[in-house]
This record gives sequence, structure tokens and C-alpha cells, in this order.
Amino acid sequence: YSSARQALQAFKPNLYDLAILDIRMPVLSGFQLYREMKKIDPAITVCFLSAFEMYPNEFKSMFPSMNDVKTIIKKPISINELLKQITPSLKISALARAVPGEHILVVFETHKELVEQALECLKIGLLEKEEDVMLVTDAIPVDRIRNKIASEWNIDIDSMEENGRITLSTFHDWYMPDGKFELQKSITRLRKKLEQSLSMGRKGFRCFEDMSPFFSLDLKHEGLRYESVLEKKFDLPLVAICAYTRQSIEQLDSPAIELLHQHHSRLIGSP
Repeated sequence: YSSARQALQAFKPNLYDLAILDIRMPVLSGFQLYREMKKIDPAITVCFLSAFEMYPNEFKSMFPSMNDVKTIIKKPISINELLKQITPSLKISALARAVPGEHILVVFETHKELVEQALECLKIGLLEKEEDVMLVTDAIPVDRIRNKIASEWNIDIDSMEENGRITLSTFHDWYMPDGKFELQKSITRLRKKLEQSLSMGRKGFRCFEDMSPFFSLDLKHEGLRYESVLEKKFDLPLVAICAYTRQSIEQLDSPAIELLHQHHSRLIGSP
């Protein structure tokens, strides 16, 4: 579009995952356009373009009302570098829009990115969508995750965990409490957790599972079977997000990758 006005007229809710806005534009600045777009689609994720070096923390201190802006991109910039910078924002935007009944595969470049975006996604599920949430990962200690949530989400984490609103677990504690992985027990446990949430009046259950330990423990075939059963078993309002790192995905052969494509409703950062 040749103007911010034209872009705003064409903008529709739930149509775009990401908006990239130049800050300096005639008629409407990027900031003004941002505010108008948020009125139409509050869930839209936004990145700003600027000719000046600016970092997200600095931006948030200057514009606290825009605390959902994830990336400030310095121009000029090549298309390849632009794609690299906006990819994390595209992932979290797509995850934020996940709805009950979806089984999503998402690929992260690092465990750090995986945990950061898992917490963003679960925060949206808990605080905006009235869902219970669960994170299963060995990427960083559960106590560190708990402390991060308590300090950044402004919630009583102890009460939330006690009431089942938040479940944080290591891979072994969730999948292998008896020392070995048993597929049916894992599925039954997840279904029970979901049914408990529904009985408490929640609108759904958002489960973010780090699949990397299936690979490090030489259980990748068990992990693939688990993926298959997840898709077939759940007709309840579960948002199932199975997170892989690029390193783990690269351990799979073509038939296994094809299975992953078949057993997920959406692929984000696709293998």
C-alpha cells in the first residue's frame, strides 16, 4: 500500500500474523497506525522499522503503552536479514493465535528461544484466554522458570500451581515418573489433566512440550508415536504445542519428517 491510510482501510482482524511498520510516515506515523490497528485486532504482533538504533528495553521505557512490541528493526536492511529478525515474532504471534483443538509443531533454533516463547505463549493462554497451562522442559531448571513467572507475570505462582492453573514439570517427572516412558500412561495423564481443567470451568488447556529429551534419551521413535496418538486421541479443547530444536529435527530422516507433517494441524518454523 502507498499510504498508512490505505493499509489501515485494508486491515482486518485475525488476518495477519505480523505487521511491520515504519515509524516515520506521512499523515499517520507508525505509532498512530499501530494504535489504530490494535483497536481492530488486539492480538496483532508488531515490529517497527527505524533508521536509528533502538533496543526493545529502551523502546519499552520510552513507550510503556506499547509493551507488546517485540522487535525494533534498524534500516536499511536486506530481505534475508529482515526475515531472520522477524521470524521469532512470527512464531510467537502464530502460537498466541492457537485455538483449542490444534496440534502444532514448532521448531526453535535454540533452547533459550524455546523457553522464552513458551512462556510468552502460556502467559497469553492463562491471562487472556482463561486456559490452564503446562510447560514440560529440561532446558532450564523448573525453579528458574517458576521465579521468572512470579516476577514478570505479577501473579501468585504458588496459588496458581496449587489450583492447577499452571503446571511446570521436567521431562522425567511428567513422562517417566516410574523410570521408563509408557505411551498410554502419558496420554491418560494428559487427558486427566485436561478434564480436571474443564471441570473447574476453564475454557481449555494449553500444553507446551519440549520434545528434545525424546532425542537425548534415544526415545525419538517413542516421541513420534506419542505425536501420532496426540492427534488421534484428543477431541477436547486442548492446544498441544510440541516444540523441537533445529538440532533435534535434523536427527530425523525424511519418512519421520513426513509423519510430523501428517500429525500436526500447523507447522511453525517448519522442518
